[in-house]
Amino acid sequence: MDLMGLVNSAIAAKDTEASGGLMGSLLGSLNNAPVENNKIGGIASDLQGILQSKGQGNAGALMGVLQAVAATGAVEQLLASEQVSAIAQHVGADPAMVKSITPLIAQFLVKGSNQQGGGLLQKVLSGEVDLGQMANLIGMASKFM
Repeated sequence: MDLMGLVNSAIAAKDTEASGGLMGSLLGSLNNAPVENNKIGGIASDLQGILQSKGQGNAGALMGVLQAVAATGAVEQLLASEQVSAIAQHVGADPAMVKSITPLIAQFLVKGSNQQGGGLLQKVLSGEVDLGQMANLIGMASKFM
């Protein structure tokens, strides 16, 4: 199954909150974000590494943190300021960009996952879904919308 197929199946799972309009709303949000599309993938990739280290064996607890970040935009609940700076430096973006993209990615993961972190979050934690590739695909798609 291709990457978008994996993402769509995780989103379509019966125990997730996602709706068919999730991709469209995410595309709109990312398109309006103050970040060059080519940097969104790098931010998402670095974020995946942090999620994998934090979520090791405890996707449910990580799910709670992602829900808080998605709802409030309080990125500091997930990332320390040094992590935000490191991602920004690695990707060549401003730390404010990292802070504006992270809640969008958290929202996408929350909507495509169940309360226990199954679904999309589990696929990201296991490496089955590459967040960087997914964000790059979304960035490409947004150019044609």
